[in-house]
Amino acid sequence: MKLLTKTSRYYIFISVIVFIISGLIFFRLLNNIFDRQLDNTLFEEKLLIEESINFSDSVPDFRSVFGHMIDITILIAPHKKVEWIRDTVMYDNVKGEFASFRHLFVKNTSIKKQGYIINIYKPLRESENLIAEIMIAISLLFISLLFLLILVNYFISRRVWIPFYRTLNTLSQYEINQDTSLKLTSTDIYEFKLLNNALERMSKKIRQDYNNLKEFNENAAHELQTPLAIIKSKLELLIQSEELDEHQFQLISSVFEATSRMAKLNQGLLLISKIDNNQFPQTEQVNLITLIEKTLIHFAEIIEIRNISVTTDFIGPVTLKMNTTLAEILITNLISNAVKHNIPSGSIHITVNQETLTIYNSGNQLQTDPQRLFERFRKSDHHSDSVGLGLSIVQKITHLYNMRVEYTYNNLTHSLKIYF
Repeated sequence: MKLLTKTSRYYIFISVIVFIISGLIFFRLLNNIFDRQLDNTLFEEKLLIEESINFSDSVPDFRSVFGHMIDITILIAPHKKVEWIRDTVMYDNVKGEFASFRHLFVKNTSIKKQGYIINIYKPLRESENLIAEIMIAISLLFISLLFLLILVNYFISRRVWIPFYRTLNTLSQYEINQDTSLKLTSTDIYEFKLLNNALERMSKKIRQDYNNLKEFNENAAHELQTPLAIIKSKLELLIQSEELDEHQFQLISSVFEATSRMAKLNQGLLLISKIDNNQFPQTEQVNLITLIEKTLIHFAEIIEIRNISVTTDFIGPVTLKMNTTLAEILITNLISNAVKHNIPSGSIHITVNQETLTIYNSGNQLQTDPQRLFERFRKSDHHSDSVGLGLSIVQKITHLYNMRVEYTYNNLTHSLKIYF
């Protein structure tokens, strides 16, 4: 959810709550005002009626005078004064229905020592209708103002947040392996200015660390390759020497194997580092089926020696936009893995279509957790001479091009499937 949408939701929610509470308070105040005005009118009518009782010989028909229900009863005996006013519901003969009235009840004694009872019923229909109309008008006014304020807030917020989105767009397009530094658009908003300054300082530090790490990896790999190559060549000469006894031959062979593993490990880690640092930016259309056929030719000798049968099922042509070197490494590692972890007289089956590449190979059951098979230095067989980086490199390459790799095992058959 966007920040602007979230703040607008909170704004609307709080405004509606405030409106409901304010509306209830306003309705109560408005109702009290109308009640007081109505009560004053009723008391004025009561005074006129009492004057008529005190100073006239007869009581006129006040219903026709005031236009609402007034009931006056003259008593013989005097009575103690009782007076109250309240709302009531009674049947309206004029309207033919029950309606709300404001009822003033008075029991008192006149100056002629006669008791009297006055009941004045003032209908509340007009007051209620007027209050309802006022509340509807206020509600419509509030909704209009709320809608207007939301629009104003939306457009103002969008304008205020323009520098932020410019910064975000620049960050999303920035590549750390580029030679250019991060250049953010200047702004007069203090908070965004602080953010841009912090991001520019951070990007400079990150780029400096990246270049230092990249230089270290390249130098370390280059400097290690030369002595390792020298050690391997000297060990090869020693192994070919006729003066070695069996014990010396075994020792030198172990050192040679360890050196070979170290050279492979150095190459693998350097490759992973280059992939992580996005040092393979060039891409082109790679014919996947042609690449697989070429790779199978390279492995033809070892496949023949181990008597492995290879079958293919290609539905193509299938082309992928990748770096050529990484595509070759990907296919080489997959086929090498299928050959290396196969069994004598085993089988390999490769299928390719527009959506997936799948390599099936026979083999013994894994001796490690399949979920951790793509971790670095994780090997399916602890006694294997593999350095445990092949499938980790495969996963790095597939992630780089938004592919997904999946491993399954069923009935002595391993399968690695890549979804394009």
